[in-house]
Amino acid sequence: MRTKRYFMSGVMMAGVVFANTQIAAAQSQHEKWGRADSWTIQIDPEVGNGCYMEKTFEDGTLVQIGFVPDREGGFFAAYNPAWTSLEDKVTGTLRFDFGATLFGGEYIGVVTKTHYGGYAFFNNPKFVTELGKRNEVMISGSNGSALNLSLKGTSKAINAVRSCDAEQVGLRDGDAG
Repeated sequence: MRTKRYFMSGVMMAGVVFANTQIAAAQSQHEKWGRADSWTIQIDPEVGNGCYMEKTFEDGTLVQIGFVPDREGGFFAAYNPAWTSLEDKVTGTLRFDFGATLFGGEYIGVVTKTHYGGYAFFNNPKFVTELGKRNEVMISGSNGSALNLSLKGTSKAINAVRSCDAEQVGLRDGDAG
C-alpha cells in the first residue's frame, strides 16, 4: 500500500508568540469552553477567538491542537518538562506518522520557565481528519526525538473544538450577542 504524504505550512514568527500564549493559558485570558472525553476545550481571544483542545498525558506531555483564525489554519503543540534539550525559537522538521498517511512540516521550539517543546502551524484540513480517525500517531523530530501519542477521545474533542469555533464566528465578526 502506498503511503500518502502531506506537508504542513511553514511556521512564522507569529507562531512563537501564539505558542507562548497557549502554554500560559492558565495565567491569561483564555476561557474554558468545556470538556470532551479527556480533553479540555479553551478559547484564545488573542488569535481571533480560536478554540483549541489540550490534554496532559501520563508522561507529563501537554498537547494542544486547535484553530488559529487570524492565520486561517491550525496548530499542533507539545510540551514536556523533561525535554530540556529543546531550544527556544530553533526550527526543525516534524513527521506525523498515522500509519498509511504521513504529514511533515516545520516546528519552532518554545521554552518557558516550566515548558520545553514546540509548535507547528498547519493549513491542511486533512491533518485534523487524520487526528480524528486514528488511534495513535508517531511524531518524530529532526532532532532525533520521537513521541507516540494515543489519540483516544480525539475525535470527540475535535468535534467539540469545531462547535466552540462555530460559536465564536459572531464574535470574530464583531457581533457580541
